[in-house]
Amino acid sequence: MKLSRYILLILLFSTQLVLAKESNTLNKDTLATTDPKEENFFMRKPAKAGEGTIAWKVSEDFADETQCSPDTATLDFHEYTTPVYRNTLASEWLGNLGLPSQSAIFYQRKETDYTGDFLFKHSFYDQYLGPNNAFFYNTKRPYSNITYLSGGLKDQEEDHLIANLSMNATSKLNFGIFADYKYGRGSYYNQSTDDLSGYINGSYRGDKYSIYFIAGLNNYKQFENGGLLNDQLISTVDDAANIPVKLSNTWSEYKSFYFWVNQQFHIGENKIDPNDSEKKDFIPLMTIGYTTKYEYSRKKYYERSIPTDSINLSYYKSIYDNNYYSRTATLDTCAQHFFKNVVSITFNEGYKDWMVFSLRAFAEADFEQNRFITDSLGINVENSILGWNDTLCGKSYHNQALVSVGGELFKRKGNTQYGVLGKVLVLGRDNRMAFDVSGDFSTKIKLKDDLHLNISALGHIKNLNPSFYTEHYYSNHFVWENQFNNTWSARGYAEIGIPYKYCNFKIGAGWQGLKNYIYFNKQAMPTQDNEHFIQIINADLQLNLSAWLLHWDNKVSFQYVNEPSILPLPMISAYSNFYFRHSFLKNDILTVQIGVDCRFNTAYYANAYMPATGVFYLQDETLVGNYPLMNAYVNLHLKQFRVYLMCYNLSAAFMEPTYFTVPHYPLNPIMFKFGLSWNFYD
Repeated sequence: MKLSRYILLILLFSTQLVLAKESNTLNKDTLATTDPKEENFFMRKPAKAGEGTIAWKVSEDFADETQCSPDTATLDFHEYTTPVYRNTLASEWLGNLGLPSQSAIFYQRKETDYTGDFLFKHSFYDQYLGPNNAFFYNTKRPYSNITYLSGGLKDQEEDHLIANLSMNATSKLNFGIFADYKYGRGSYYNQSTDDLSGYINGSYRGDKYSIYFIAGLNNYKQFENGGLLNDQLISTVDDAANIPVKLSNTWSEYKSFYFWVNQQFHIGENKIDPNDSEKKDFIPLMTIGYTTKYEYSRKKYYERSIPTDSINLSYYKSIYDNNYYSRTATLDTCAQHFFKNVVSITFNEGYKDWMVFSLRAFAEADFEQNRFITDSLGINVENSILGWNDTLCGKSYHNQALVSVGGELFKRKGNTQYGVLGKVLVLGRDNRMAFDVSGDFSTKIKLKDDLHLNISALGHIKNLNPSFYTEHYYSNHFVWENQFNNTWSARGYAEIGIPYKYCNFKIGAGWQGLKNYIYFNKQAMPTQDNEHFIQIINADLQLNLSAWLLHWDNKVSFQYVNEPSILPLPMISAYSNFYFRHSFLKNDILTVQIGVDCRFNTAYYANAYMPATGVFYLQDETLVGNYPLMNAYVNLHLKQFRVYLMCYNLSAAFMEPTYFTVPHYPLNPIMFKFGLSWNFYD
């Protein structure tokens, strides 16, 4: 590990200790002196973990709150070692910490929008930190966490450092900072990653006025090796770093910076609490909201030199057929500036007894600038048809404004909840119409004292404009100019579950239809299928069993697609986790989990990866799958401290090394990993 990383770790850890030392002073000077009315804020939602700390996430457009717990889970801490699997059952992943990925479960892939969609962000959605997945806190005592994960020998080293700090200035005003740093050397040549994500955020939640803000960045740097030259060599070459790869002296970078603010003005009245005649609560009748967001995104691909010797040139040409601007080096850059502004008015549920749902109307005005910065030779990209504006620096850009209007009816209180949202684009994308209608429903039915039935459903109908960069792109290796039709998508999904301490059961099924589907063909070029109506049928099963100290958690996903040559998906993906769990010492303060987990998917023609653009594209030469990725682990949880020890990819010790989820990009071979996490509350 580099000296700078040691210094960063020490500084962050020191910050935790300072906060812990000063927490009593902060509580005494601020929260303890607030009046009872302000103190009631902490009772708006139940505290988690018994620490007086409330955590939630907010939606990007309207700052609708979804409560969640501070990260104190006693189980499965070892799963932090592979972040791409935390939100999906199966993944197409390049195999090393911080490298691009996309879910192999189709409905779990990020759906594009007709505003602000930056094509080259898609392969980083599994690790991207944005307003939607940032945590907000309200805490009576400063809350902080530091997590450090590591694995592999020096030449395989991977390090993952996460730091989270949050404190209240008053009972209504909170500030926080979050940092996520990943460094993965990788087991194979020219595979290193160096990623940094983070944000500074804050919130003020008053009765009549509230504000949220986030300033964040995502910076992902990676060397590009183009994959192994011969996949079979992982069986015969002892040192993975000595296996020939297709590219060297090549790297890419995705970078984004964003600033997001939501303000809400509440109009209502104080009402007497029916349980306490001396207590009054402010009940908002109407909320006027305003959200603004700016995001700058940039994709860069750099080849220091293009090989000229016959051997390396043949490796190079196995990936790239064309060099449009330069045959000696490549420096391709494209970027997007995106401004979003959303104004809304909401009549809130619960103001009167007969107001059993909320109504919202909103308007959205966006500005989008897409920009190319051409090859290092300084050759300008010009296209008079598109109306490009060229500068002396070789930069070309395209501006457009987008205006949408919509409405929403929703109920988010009680056992039965639902929502219906409609949104239509009225200006933008060459005046092509676009709309999005989506809905959800959930209810809880009590069966007996400790048993209930959960039922949920969701669906959508979308008619969306193609993203800008699927239609227009200029670079050293790829040039395309398309005029695609709008894409159409419809989806329905329903799920029932019975959570019980000895048997947690959940089953779901759904259907999705796609028309005018846009994909990247075998030449890694965007293509639209206007002939087929693609249909995907999926079914999911979750079954968690417990008996005495033994536990067995299982998830299975089934997918059927009628056009696998256009949309390849694994038919079956599964996860199984068998473990022993027991608590020790007084008050069960020490919890031990020992187990083995396994991921598996059936073989299919998984998408290949294109380094120059960072997209996944079709291939029909290599089957991927039928390999059980097994990990043996020990998790320990002691009060506010967690630690795990893990043997990653244990299957490689007794099976053929066919551990690929993307052709030519193997997972790391067997290695030992560990991690620790420490929560500070005082």
